[in-house]
This record gives sequence, structure tokens and C-alpha cells, in this order.
Amino acid sequence: MSAPTRRQVTSLLAALALAAGATVGLARRHGFLGGLKTAPALLVIGAPVETIADTLKSRETVSQLFERRGVTDVNWTAVAHAVRNFQPGRLKAGLVFLFQQRHGAVAPHAVAARMSRDERLRLRRVADHWDASVERIAWRTEPLVVDGSITRDANSVYDAMDNAIGDAVLSREERSQMVWGMADVYDWEVDFARDLQPGDRFHVVAERLVSGEGEVRFGRVLAARLDLSGRRLYAFRFDTGDKSAFWDENGRSLQREFLRSPLRYRRVSSRFSMSRWQPILHYYRAHLGTDFAADYGTEVRSVGDGTVVFAGREGGYGNLIEIRHPRGFETRYGHLSGFAGGIHAGARVEQSQVIGYVGNSGLSTGPHLHFEVRQNGRAINPLRQLGGAAPGAPIAADRRAAFDQEKQRLLELLESRPQAVIASTPRT
Repeated sequence: MSAPTRRQVTSLLAALALAAGATVGLARRHGFLGGLKTAPALLVIGAPVETIADTLKSRETVSQLFERRGVTDVNWTAVAHAVRNFQPGRLKAGLVFLFQQRHGAVAPHAVAARMSRDERLRLRRVADHWDASVERIAWRTEPLVVDGSITRDANSVYDAMDNAIGDAVLSREERSQMVWGMADVYDWEVDFARDLQPGDRFHVVAERLVSGEGEVRFGRVLAARLDLSGRRLYAFRFDTGDKSAFWDENGRSLQREFLRSPLRYRRVSSRFSMSRWQPILHYYRAHLGTDFAADYGTEVRSVGDGTVVFAGREGGYGNLIEIRHPRGFETRYGHLSGFAGGIHAGARVEQSQVIGYVGNSGLSTGPHLHFEVRQNGRAINPLRQLGGAAPGAPIAADRRAAFDQEKQRLLELLESRPQAVIASTPRT
């Protein structure tokens, strides 16, 4: 066999060089490449990957969705065992799955789905099975200072919040979440549907949460101040043990004996009045309570701790719950569509506990809640009387110094420039 020519050797070594960079050094040491210029060795990581988004349709199972994308061998029982609280049969329509598939492959090799704000499900093809895991979404916190006012044009706290901050800071949905966070803080003192008037103002320090992917959402209220018709109401978050609580500027709890409303939706359809047209009986009768407009099935909560004395059908009230509270107070919840589990005569209930659901039973022309308050058998105005409870309990003496320090920090934020996102600070 004749000896290979220099050209043949060069071609062979150049090909080998593309497979392993070390071969180029070897060839040069032996003088085979001479003065030829060679391209650097290439490392091929893999074929291009395509990401395809697909959505779980109404009445479709997750298995059917995966089959549509060419995946038929996922053991969903094993996935459910591997991922805590994952129930394949209870996934809601609209959930988006991201399928990753290499160019030329017959099926995806990885799948991801955002299961909640804080978790992402990941499935990866490993040998002959799919490996499942949950990825926690990391959020960093930024205090957000907001200052808004109620006007004739912006006559709800929603409108005032929209005027105070725009979509670049928080989306409309997240601004609504902040409004409800404020309402929950003042649940015992302020009815946001009735008490806020033109000229009133709110000042809020809240957490804005930002993910590594640039998502932004509302976190929680840290401090607030409401200026209501000459009254100034402060609220400062200060957690004691494992319980989150709000306190006023004097270190007294904002929690009271009674909530201001039995619903978290505070759209009051009619106020306390001793004379109101009854549209079914067609005559005037005493209306000793307040009607709250709400969607059918809205949760109804007890405004205070107490004992159920009646739960059943009662004439024009329809489905009615009566609860006896300390100091001679009694509350009634009428026109319900049904009762929550465990609600019966003799049952003990706690403040904020769900006891029933808004309905249209009895003498009612549409879904709403009829709410009454009685004291020693006499009907009283719930919107007025429930807001006049005694101040809350003071903070424990051994926590007072720490509270005062935190209050001062939050006060400085409340008085800072509105709409400013301030550097992250640790939670208390």
C-alpha cells in the first residue's frame, strides 16, 4: 500500500480536529498541518428546542391534553404521589402547559405548568419514565407607598386606587386585591361601602412582590392611615408569635367584638329604615335590618363569636340563622340559599366563620342577605351600633418596645413620597 499523501493526512486530521480539539494540538506537534488555518473545534450541545403552549380545555382531562401533544406514557398516579397536593383530575380548564420538544423528535421531553402563584410543576423525560418535581417561584418584596383620595369623580376606593397608581406599578386586579387587604385591616371599624365620603383620604404602605421573571403582584398591607371626616385611623402590622395582627397608634388591637359586615363584599343595597316597601306583600312594613346585595352563593360569615339558636326555614326570612352573642346581642341572617356544614341549633361559631350562603329564599325578589342585630330583644341599627364597640385589647407589655420601634419605621414610610417603591426591608 502506497504511503498517504500530505493532502490526505491533512484532510484526515482536520476531520478528527472537529471531533476533538486535542487532535489539533497533536497534529501541529507532528508538523502535519503545516501552515494551514483550521477552524476551532465545534461542540454540538443538541438539536434546537421548540416550546409549544397548549391549554387545558373545558371538560378535557390532562391525559387527553398530553395525548394531543404526543405524550401517552405519563403515570399520573406516580406524579400525584411525587407532588404534594397535585390532583390531575381536579385541574381547572384554562391551565397552560408548556411543552419542550427537540426539532425532529416525535414527542416532547419536558413539560412545565404554573400551578399557582408560588409553584410550577415540571415533568422531565428520564430514561423510560417521567420525573415530576415542583419548583418554588421566588419573589422579592418591595414596600410600596400609596396615597389616594375619595372624590365625586372617584367615589369608591377602587376608583381612588386606580387614580393613585397605574398598571406599571400594579395591575388592575392586583389593585383590587390591595383594596380588599385594606378593607380586611379595618374590618371592625370601617364599612368601605358606606363610611368613605368625598374628601376622605387613605395612605397605605404595602408589599409589592416581584418575581425573577418580572411578574408583579400585591403582597400584604404593612401600615395604613385613613382620614375619614375628621377622624384619623392608623393601622400598623405587628406580628405576635404566629399570628398577624394590626394595632392602632396607641398599641391597641384593631380587632373588636363585632365585624362591621357579614359579607366581604360590601355593596349595601338598602340601609336601616323603619319603613320600606315590601315588593311581594305590597304594603309598607318595618324593615329592621340591612340588606346586602351579593351574588347567589356568596359566603356569609358570623360577625362575632356566639351560639346558633336557630337554623332553618322561618316564614318571610326564608332560610334563617340566628346567633346569640355575649351582652344580650343577637344577629340574624336571612334569605340564605343554604347553611354551612355543622351549622345547627346549639353549635358554637367564631367571628368570621362561614355560616351560610347568600340566596333568594322567603320573601325576596333577588339574591341578597338580610342582616339584623338585636340587643335584649330590641332591633338596633347594625351599621351604627356595630361600629361603636370598645377599643381593642392593648399589646402585651413585653412586646411594647418592639412594637414602638416597628411603628416608628412604618410611620416614616407612610409619610414618604407616594407611589415610591422603596428598597426591600425584612419582614418583622
